[in-house]
Amino acid sequence: MNLHPELGYFDEGLDLVEPKLYAAAQKPFGRAQTLPPAAYRSKIFADLEDEKIWTRSWVCIGAEQQIPDPGDLLPFTLGHHGIHVERQADGRLVARFNKAQHGGCRAIPAQCQTGVKTKCSFTSCGYSRDRDVIHASEVSEGSRLAGQYLGDRPERLLPANVEVWGPFVFVNLDPECEPLAKQIKGLAKQLAPIFGADLRMISERRSESDCNWKLAGRAYLENLIFPFVVEPRSKSAAKAAKPARAEIPSHAERLYDLSGDYGARYASLPTLSKAGKGSAQLCWLFPNLLLAFMPDHVLSVVLQPTATTMTLQRTILFVDQSAKMNSIAADLAELNGAWLEALAGSAAEAELRQTEFDAWGSSLRPDTAVKRLPKEDSPCGYDFQKYLVECILAEHEYYWAAPLYSQPGR
Repeated sequence: MNLHPELGYFDEGLDLVEPKLYAAAQKPFGRAQTLPPAAYRSKIFADLEDEKIWTRSWVCIGAEQQIPDPGDLLPFTLGHHGIHVERQADGRLVARFNKAQHGGCRAIPAQCQTGVKTKCSFTSCGYSRDRDVIHASEVSEGSRLAGQYLGDRPERLLPANVEVWGPFVFVNLDPECEPLAKQIKGLAKQLAPIFGADLRMISERRSESDCNWKLAGRAYLENLIFPFVVEPRSKSAAKAAKPARAEIPSHAERLYDLSGDYGARYASLPTLSKAGKGSAQLCWLFPNLLLAFMPDHVLSVVLQPTATTMTLQRTILFVDQSAKMNSIAADLAELNGAWLEALAGSAAEAELRQTEFDAWGSSLRPDTAVKRLPKEDSPCGYDFQKYLVECILAEHEYYWAAPLYSQPGR
């Protein structure tokens, strides 16, 4: 969390926490404007998101199956805060802040203050890129990695809240946060049949896009083109699936019918839920978990900003535990290839939108550019916009007051 949020957030001639700035974005759908371009290109706005979103929300950091053994660590950077989740000997998960939050540096190096996550061989802090899952054998006593993440006394590290929903691990850095159940209430019951199945993680990959994380999420719902999926099931079904406009949504989703040959195409994959047979559901659980629920598999994409205009996508594919890997290998290879192509296509659309926001208003005064913003024409984008504005304008109480200078009074 920002050391001095009381000093405010100003960029591009705008007060980024001024409610009037977002008045046009909060109008009813069809009349609401998009967010100011600073929301997609400003480092100061990214700092604001650290304060209002990444440290105040339940954030998905990956899958529980990634750390199956005692001592395994799953690192993740939430905003400007490096944390890890460790599997305990009794099977529990414990979330903590990493030992060296600022890399052990006497002062944060200039190259680590640009908003771009750096690859640091020395440590893992809120300004560096995350390593992949770290297995227990790599963090044994005396190892370099153990010193970076756990130190000599892990029990003394600052803890964080951790919960599990389905196969996913969520972390919340707010010591007074509400339970995860409240954030997922719109989906928990709906997805219970799918998450009730015994899911197996069968593939994992990472990719990076040159776009803001918010644009990556929107493009996933609006621009993903996946084989065997036809247009939304019906106008009434799509409307019924969306939360009431008077509410602040916790997710956005789109429902589709599958083409008739989908079942035959992936006949070797066990069905997850009869309720979802013949249909597909794409979902964005705010802020950073993208989901695709298919009759025979689940795809998840965890979004993580690595810069103001760069987003890391951690993609995991799940199938039913009963699937025999030898018999489904060919289908899985084809499925992974199809998703890879589809996700690349949606990322390309997000990158195109990023270039538009980067160029927007370059010849206009900031206040004039904001007044001329286009209408938000995406229902899914509008839902997320409402969520984001609600988070940005929320007020929080602070319990500490760090000095403005390292040596006050001198």
